[in-house]
Amino acid sequence: MREALIVLCLAGALASCATPAAPPPQTLSPAAERGLQFVARSCAGCHAVGYGGHSANAVAPGFASVRMRHTAIGLERSLAQIAREGHGEMPPIYMTSAEMQDIVAYIESLEPVAEAPSPGAVINRAAL
Repeated sequence: MREALIVLCLAGALASCATPAAPPPQTLSPAAERGLQFVARSCAGCHAVGYGGHSANAVAPGFASVRMRHTAIGLERSLAQIAREGHGEMPPIYMTSAEMQDIVAYIESLEPVAEAPSPGAVINRAAL
């Protein structure tokens, strides 16, 4: 009886030390997955392309905050302009129409968040 009580106490102690499981990763649509792959190789050098963190370039907004500022149609138009002309410090980036749609699908899959400025960042009010 005493041994059973010790085993139960040890099991309870071990269970209380366990860390809660991380939430399962979000399942992306095939289009959003392709968009993630594109932005990871073409945009992540300056922008935070995931849910959190600060962008490598202090003036480049994170994609989760971009999600708050634009509709899907607005995103497509912005991407088309970026492909043709660039934007601010960003040079033109070649994107096909299908790639733009995939990028929009990825950005639309992100939960919108307000982005706090990076430490030492200069805020460009015109970009807001």
